[in-house]
Amino acid sequence: MMDSKVVFHCLGISKMVYFRKFILPVFALAVIFPFVMILLAPSVVHGYTLLGVILVPFFLMTAVFLYPIMSMEGKKKDIDNNIHYYITHMGVLTTSQMSRIEILHLLSKNEAYGYLAKETGRIYALISYWHLNFPAACRFIGKRTPSILFSDFLDRMAHAVQAGEDFEKFIIAEQTVVMNDFMTMYKDSLNGIDMIKEMFLSMGMSLIMLVSFAVIMPIITGTDANMLLAGAIAIFLGSEICLLMYARSRVPTDRIWHTLEIETIADRRIKWSMPISLALCLFITGLLITFTDFPITIMFAVSLTPLLITGLISRQEENKIKRYDNNFGAFIRSLGGAAGSRSGLIMESLKELLTHDFGPLSTNITNLYKRLRSRVNKRKAWEHFAAGAGSNLIERFATMFVEGTDVGGKPGVIGEIINNNFMYILSMRKLRYSSATSLTGVLYGLTAGIGATMFLSISIISMLGKLFSGITVPDVDIGISITSIAHSDVGMMSTMVMSMMVGHSLLSAMLIRIVDGGHHFNTYTHFVGLVWVSAITAELTVKAMGPLLGMV
Repeated sequence: MMDSKVVFHCLGISKMVYFRKFILPVFALAVIFPFVMILLAPSVVHGYTLLGVILVPFFLMTAVFLYPIMSMEGKKKDIDNNIHYYITHMGVLTTSQMSRIEILHLLSKNEAYGYLAKETGRIYALISYWHLNFPAACRFIGKRTPSILFSDFLDRMAHAVQAGEDFEKFIIAEQTVVMNDFMTMYKDSLNGIDMIKEMFLSMGMSLIMLVSFAVIMPIITGTDANMLLAGAIAIFLGSEICLLMYARSRVPTDRIWHTLEIETIADRRIKWSMPISLALCLFITGLLITFTDFPITIMFAVSLTPLLITGLISRQEENKIKRYDNNFGAFIRSLGGAAGSRSGLIMESLKELLTHDFGPLSTNITNLYKRLRSRVNKRKAWEHFAAGAGSNLIERFATMFVEGTDVGGKPGVIGEIINNNFMYILSMRKLRYSSATSLTGVLYGLTAGIGATMFLSISIISMLGKLFSGITVPDVDIGISITSIAHSDVGMMSTMVMSMMVGHSLLSAMLIRIVDGGHHFNTYTHFVGLVWVSAITAELTVKAMGPLLGMV
């Protein structure tokens, strides 16, 4: 059962304040609004408009009651997505001579931890300003935080401090405990991806039937085929958008690319490739419309193909980042061990590592050493190292290493902590990439199936249109609308269905990107691929079914 004090702790206000400032005003508006509309515009408020006016109060009250819960869930996800960085950072800082309070204060000022930093700041405030003891402050926040992972950690930390356990040993031991909890949460989210895959497949097959009926139903009913088809396409794409939003809320947030403001060569390549791709799309579209007579399916695919330039560049740079990540753990462990044996001398240890092979990361290490030798700005040198690798993981863990060694931490222990937790995260990412690969195969197969079904329906309409085009329409009702068949605009229907396939391809590519966590420009790689699958499937279906349906 959901604890109300957790919900309102996340909002930062009491129940009474929320009731007085939000629920009461919205309730008053919900009651007054229908009467005001009926009194001011009685001629307008009738039929479906009246139903809409009556439903407005229901939606308002639903929103005001759901907002606290949604806010709590968002903050819970924020904490769970950052706790593995948080516990690593705390472990790094505990190897120094800093006190527990100083560590909490430092972590609370780190904006990268989001709501987790705010919760830590509340513990610090309870200790420093309200003079609660450390265990009591931890337990107070632990009972109110929305994250079970963080709540359990605070309870264990409060008990350890109260029992007199050495804080450094406790935090070092907690690395394994918290990371195991994080991995369990991550795997549970990945299992959700399999469920999303099944939902997308089932929903796609159901919606295929809906759009197919929208193509064929005008034959029986005589209604406007384009209007019916447009409505079915809107339902199809709307349902996929809803599922995409649900997938985004379930999949763990694990950013691959760095967040630094330093612009690298890779960043510039991606940034400038986009306007070039768009310009080529417009140019090729103009040429196709003016000088060619390709089928509408092929025209769509060819005109969107230049987006592949941006997609492939993003994909290439992302593969480099993954290779950098695979070598960073060994590098930071070696650097920490070497610095530990040299009384914390980072420069001398780094110089010794220049002769070692760390794969593609070796060039970045050499550049890092050159920047550190200049003695201009140590932190900026490490930031350029992370930006050169382009990795969010390297950015965050390198920052922890620098900060930990700056405050007098033990480089050998720091390197070991970072390497172990780094490898935990990489193992989870590999499972995530495997799930994304499986989802990709399913979506390509689904797209081919949708394209074949849709254009088979259009082929049937085209065949019937040619068959009945020369027939005189009788006055007797024979159960089908021959006029509707004979005057069906097959070209317009093909354009609408292909537009639907382009929308489906874009949403499917976005779903793949959400699951694998890559750069948003990487979407275009699968987007173009899925559009081409749609176009080729459509043309093969039309060509294969033509002789069978008597169209050739």
